[in-house]
Amino acid sequence: MPRKLIDAIKDNSLPLNDESLEKIVESIGDTRIVMIGEASHGTSEFYTIRAELSKKLIEEKGFTIIAVEGDWPSVQAVNRYVKGFGHEGDSARSVLMKSFHRWPTWMWANEEIESFTEWLKMKNMTLDNKVGFYGIDL
Repeated sequence: MPRKLIDAIKDNSLPLNDESLEKIVESIGDTRIVMIGEASHGTSEFYTIRAELSKKLIEEKGFTIIAVEGDWPSVQAVNRYVKGFGHEGDSARSVLMKSFHRWPTWMWANEEIESFTEWLKMKNMTLDNKVGFYGIDL
């Protein structure tokens, strides 16, 4: 690996913690689209950090759409739940377990997504322009 690349990585990389999330949110500025990549599927640590970053984007930057790598019909049930539409289920857990019943169940029907989904439902109760949760897999 060329020395310049190694130096650039050292100079620009951050540990994933609350302090670095603040720096990331600050660096976003007025950007309206933020794409969060993923190095692995299924790690609690990544899902937790992604949820915390998403919360900050909603609360501090006014983001109103979360688009995820998930089947549209399955994710639509979550969207309806977090917006308080219909009778998708009485908890995030029941909606996730009912909606994500085929592979990869663990990718979305997990504790971290459950916690974020409940947070988003509660947050949406305080908003006029509710945050949507949409699937973009085709």
